[in-house]
Amino acid sequence: MKRILERLKNSGLYLFAVLLLCSLLGIGGVDVMCAESGTITYDTPLSLEYANEHAPDIVRATIERDVAVIRPHSAPLYAIASKHGRIKQGTNPLIEYHEIESQGLSTKLASFFSGGVTQAAINLSDNKLVAVNQTLYFIGVPGSSGSSGWFEAYIIDKDTSGRPIIVPVNGIPFGGNDNTIPSLPMGTVVVRGARTGSEKQSRTAPLTATPQKKYQYMQKMILETEETTFFEFSSTGADVKWQKTELTDFAIFEHKMTCETDMLLGQKNKIRAANKFNGYKEEDTYFQEGIWWQAGKDFSLAKTSPKTSDLIALMKCVFVGNRSSNTKVLLAGGDVVETINKVDYNQVIYPGTPGQSFGLDVQSIIYGQYKLYICGEPAFDDIGLSDKGIVIDDAYLTKYKHDWRSIQLDNLKLGTSDSKSQVYIDTFGLVLANAKAHCRVELV
Repeated sequence: MKRILERLKNSGLYLFAVLLLCSLLGIGGVDVMCAESGTITYDTPLSLEYANEHAPDIVRATIERDVAVIRPHSAPLYAIASKHGRIKQGTNPLIEYHEIESQGLSTKLASFFSGGVTQAAINLSDNKLVAVNQTLYFIGVPGSSGSSGWFEAYIIDKDTSGRPIIVPVNGIPFGGNDNTIPSLPMGTVVVRGARTGSEKQSRTAPLTATPQKKYQYMQKMILETEETTFFEFSSTGADVKWQKTELTDFAIFEHKMTCETDMLLGQKNKIRAANKFNGYKEEDTYFQEGIWWQAGKDFSLAKTSPKTSDLIALMKCVFVGNRSSNTKVLLAGGDVVETINKVDYNQVIYPGTPGQSFGLDVQSIIYGQYKLYICGEPAFDDIGLSDKGIVIDDAYLTKYKHDWRSIQLDNLKLGTSDSKSQVYIDTFGLVLANAKAHCRVELV
């Protein structure tokens, strides 16, 4: 019976029944009567407007149980590092790694050489780049009239200051000698070739190389949620679905979003710091270096009236050299994405079909055999760097980590609070190996 009365009351017929009862009992003589039983009017139909004004509790709003969580972005760098880069287990907060980089093939002539001799020492911008027995090609400088290529020289020795001593391979006639070194303009690009031996020669100067040691720190990032016992049993069956699961999901997203800042801009260091959650005791605290500072190249992209030639130059900078992979991803601020989409493409460089890569929504640029995925990185916008982006080669992105830890705490048993807490610990550091495979991009 009680359930029936509650349904009648919640159905909106309750007020009508009261009005009818009052009419039958002859209660009247005024237009409106205010009493403990409610508000009564004799010449007004029962409407939603009337009910909302006089008895708002009898009409219930439509309640959506699911809470709309407004998330500013999807933490793309965190996603790429966690799922598509190389992942290695770290056993110590300090990460040491080694790498060695090829020095490339070209240098430049540091000073003008007048020519007309059969042997001479020349000065290069990087004399250590070349060795005895190597061939050198001087780009743009003609050789002898009988050869179709640029001037080629051969290193026979080095002088006391380390300058290479060269003889001509296809030199020009001068002063009765038909094979001399021609004049060499300052700034001429000089490309080194292979070490070449004579007929009986069996040795050359040994090549020695040692890798460079670098280091990174893994950063210990912590988040915690807490739910009191009162809230736990009071929220059961509530109209709005917001309980432990929903709070946890929200907290983990907040963690990933804030991690993006450290992963991009972090300053590598170890400091001793005290705070209330470590008992105000100074302890070693590690901070990782952000990948923005680890990239080895920079490119400036024209913001005003961008052209296809600008994108071609970007692709050349990103992929030529120690390019490693032919497919990379550009994590870009909003202004960079906007600028790229203003370009009128042609048949040389053209957009790929938008889709998914790295588990993210992306668009792409295709230039020859190279493909650059473009993914909006809202973290750049959030930190006021919407005019910047970074190109990453995920083949050289490594995430060193400890296993993700989830710890449940019963604060009642600990004697601190009538509540339960969930602590999450995420310890990791990102390394961009082969620095020149990655590139900072900035609008100018």
